Amino acid sequence: MESNQDAELLRELERAEAAPYVDYPPTPWWYYPAAGAWFAGMTGLQGLTDVNLAVAIALLVVLLVALGAFSGWYARYRGAMPSVLRRAPRGMGRMFAIYFVGVALVFGAVWWTGTEAGWGWASALMFVLATTGLWLHEQSYAAAAARVRERLS
Repeated sequence: MESNQDAELLRELERAEAAPYVDYPPTPWWYYPAAGAWFAGMTGLQGLTDVNLAVAIALLVVLLVALGAFSGWYARYRGAMPSVLRRAPRGMGRMFAIYFVGVALVFGAVWWTGTEAGWGWASALMFVLATTGLWLHEQSYAAAAARVRERLS
């Protein structure tokens, strides 16, 4: 009898630990293009620093203020934020690994484009890849979270 109580307690603890990863509000539709634009702006800074450093610094300040404002809003909107650096629920590790491989591929493609075709083209590519990649990651994340919720129910 006691082992059943222990097993149930462990299951409840696992549910609580997984909650920040699997219990969250829907991502707003505007997040993907806004984040893509932010990453495109950061990419565009690479070429702008050589052309007009003052404008590049001003744009950097605007982008950092936007990041701070968004991060504050998103933390309040979502509540507890999950961390990929800590112990994610079993079943989500593969999704995070694919995400980081995708990020590396995007950064590589954007860097190559910036050096070969210019940072304007790289910025445009970053917008497309970041917007699309974040949307695809959200779909993958939602599927992984659903599997974890199902396993823990």
